[in-house]
Amino acid sequence: MKRQQSAMNWKQMCGLAVAVVFGVMAVSEPLYVKAAEKFDPAFYAATYADVVQVLGTDSQTMYEHYLTYGQKEGRKAYPGATGGEAVEGIADTEAADVDSIQTASSGLVPLEQLPHLKSLKKKCTDEEFRAAYDVAAGIVTPLIGMGREDQLYQIAAAIRYRVDSGQVYYSTDEPHYNDPYGYFVAGVASCAGCARATGLCLDMLGIPYEHVNENQWSHQWCRVNMGDSYWICDAYGLYVGQEPSPYGHPLTVD
Repeated sequence: MKRQQSAMNWKQMCGLAVAVVFGVMAVSEPLYVKAAEKFDPAFYAATYADVVQVLGTDSQTMYEHYLTYGQKEGRKAYPGATGGEAVEGIADTEAADVDSIQTASSGLVPLEQLPHLKSLKKKCTDEEFRAAYDVAAGIVTPLIGMGREDQLYQIAAAIRYRVDSGQVYYSTDEPHYNDPYGYFVAGVASCAGCARATGLCLDMLGIPYEHVNENQWSHQWCRVNMGDSYWICDAYGLYVGQEPSPYGHPLTVD
């Protein structure tokens, strides 16, 4: 498929996908409870390195992020909180400076043992891929222990947020447009880069997947084995859910 056609198909898919994805992902929205606790900025910064990478550690900014995005994504506002729990105000804690935050990766597949390492790394240097891995760790560490469906929903939501917030723009020309470093660090990506960013998160959680249409000028996504069925996890195509047919995608345009 020509490069121009690929870009046009992506724009068409975006328009078609919104109603579908929200219909699918609605089942994963957390239950909201009466506010009883305050937002803990130190905990939020230490837990969600992806947010700190984009917004820094200002307490008010992180609080606004939680109210606008994090709550809907099922993030936790304080130690022991339920994902997406309502809060009132900001606790008197101070987030550490971004340079001092160490991403907790306990329970994750080490970088060197990633099943799809060669495919994911593409032409990244060791340092570039490590940087992408560290950002992904901030996304997936809070998901350890969740059910697989919830993990897919949360990965897709976190990855899609980077596009919707203007941190990633579409490109098939810029360096790293098709790898996780491009998506998580450089801020450029095609559907190939999104698929590999998603695949990196899945690999780190030990979730088996296939990269559909890898290295082709066609829409690409991750196909995940759910045991009794296969699901699509596609943040760029705005779809998370069961595939309609083997290797089929409800949003692809012929």
